[in-house]
Amino acid sequence: MAPSRYLPVLVALLTLPVSAAQATGDQKGKELYVKHCAPCHGASGEGDGVVAAHLSPPPADLAQALKTELVSDEYLMWTIREGGRNVHTGMPSFEETAQINEADAQAIVRYLWETFK
Repeated sequence: MAPSRYLPVLVALLTLPVSAAQATGDQKGKELYVKHCAPCHGASGEGDGVVAAHLSPPPADLAQALKTELVSDEYLMWTIREGGRNVHTGMPSFEETAQINEADAQAIVRYLWETFK
């Protein structure tokens, strides 16, 4: 048999672990978003969570922000780590509170792009 006949099978086998890991990461990102972000940013990411009405300034509309070219992975990671202390908002620094580690923050960022872009 020609080696080229095996190429599609090899590609499929090599991508299986990545796909499974991504699915797990996406689920983890969703769970973390629901727990830590949705109370302020809302399930739809529009800044309309149950706590949002009590915050000034209001939480960011992530659904809108992620459609702009201004938002990047680095910006999202920085925001999750640093919170709003540098921009004078009530967003907590998840780095200071040790509630979200770097891997968790990355899972949230993947979830944000998949869900709100």
